[in-house]
Amino acid sequence: MRVHLRSKGHLTPALKEIRRTRAKRLLQWHAENRQENILFTDEKIFTTEKQCNNQYNKIHAQTFLEVRSEGAGGHHPSYVMVWCGVSRQGVTPLYFCERGVKTGAQVYQEDVLQGVVKPLNAIVFNGQKWVFQQDSAPAHKAKTTH
Repeated sequence: MRVHLRSKGHLTPALKEIRRTRAKRLLQWHAENRQENILFTDEKIFTTEKQCNNQYNKIHAQTFLEVRSEGAGGHHPSYVMVWCGVSRQGVTPLYFCERGVKTGAQVYQEDVLQGVVKPLNAIVFNGQKWVFQQDSAPAHKAKTTH
């Protein structure tokens, strides 16, 4: 058996040093500011049906309706995107993004930030100062999001 390792995603020594430096700065900032209220968030896509490759999946049928009843999927399987946050105070409720909507900057700002994250200030942190930590997804780092 032959195993192929992809080089994509491997950290070079230079990238490791950059991450180490940033982590040290972040830890120092939190130590100096005694910040304990941090909300870590992320979203995940869950595929609800397998992707179908019609080149290899053959269904013998006499009509198109018979093919549909066999459950042949398309090239774009159904999925659901779920958003969640975790903090020292607990876990946020799950937020299920609207089906079929691409989570770009505008949807992220309106639905997630305004509709879910902002109300957490009163619910989770009781109006105290807190830090919102997110990853570098394109919608998160859009200029209009900051």
